[in-house]
Amino acid sequence: MSAPTGAGGLVSPIGDEDFRTRLRRRAMCQASGRTPDIESKAGEALMELTRQKVAEAMESGIAPVGDESAPVVDDLVHRFAEVFACTPGTEFRDWMARQFEEAHDPGADQYWRLVRIVNGWQVEPNLIPVYP
Repeated sequence: MSAPTGAGGLVSPIGDEDFRTRLRRRAMCQASGRTPDIESKAGEALMELTRQKVAEAMESGIAPVGDESAPVVDDLVHRFAEVFACTPGTEFRDWMARQFEEAHDPGADQYWRLVRIVNGWQVEPNLIPVYP
């Protein structure tokens, strides 16, 4: 009997040492109850708005990178900058990108999503669609 596709998706990345390190770091963060800095300070309402704005842009066929995405990105950067009391310049944008990259590793998100599905746990919304 072969393993279900979901289980195969759980097993294959485990052989990657870098993936295991990122997964371990993220698990320790989750176990401590610590929310990624950008999420905890921004709050659930801003994170939900981010998901909504990105989903709307994607549904409209707007690619994550390019001139068409600039107004969406600019709006979100300004909203985050307000919350963080920062100037929405290049330095802040770079910081946001690093925060999202660190907090939302697509491989780890997918791994934990599969773990939840296989275990019959509630699958929580994540920022995978927002990541690009």
